Amino acid sequence: MSQVIYARVPDTLKAAVESHAADRGVTLANAVSDLLERGLAALAAAPSVAKTERQLDAALAKLNDRETALSAARSELSALQALTQGATREVGTCPSAGCGQPITGYDLLATGRCRSCGSPLTQLLELGARVGDGGSPDGASKGLNERDFLLLLGAVGVVVGVAYLASQT
Repeated sequence: MSQVIYARVPDTLKAAVESHAADRGVTLANAVSDLLERGLAALAAAPSVAKTERQLDAALAKLNDRETALSAARSELSALQALTQGATREVGTCPSAGCGQPITGYDLLATGRCRSCGSPLTQLLELGARVGDGGSPDGASKGLNERDFLLLLGAVGVVVGVAYLASQT
């Protein structure tokens, strides 16, 4: 059974409804009924749309946080790669008489000993120090390659800086 609704509407609205009916090839009554049903459905769905928009905003915020964390992790990885490169780089030679084995950044800063003879490497930490090789015929000196050592210290500084920044977030 159908019911009748009488309502006064502005001329522009009536013209729009008539145009809608003509475009779809339906009567004016069917067009009004269709448009009212759609409008009521949209009103009923409005809270659901608002909820979905809030969920989307929350998901976008979470994505932004994860992108920030990913960027920080990439920075940390880059710093660690620089440290790894510096740790494996030869930064000098063992100052112990008769040894002369290459010393890496890891040997110098982590173990503090020559991996070949076990001698302590504390002498090498004095920049500019050169330790005689115990009578080498060519007069060559053993010690620290300052440039490589400074590169290693720079890498350590970057790692420490990145770790500090990461701890602040």
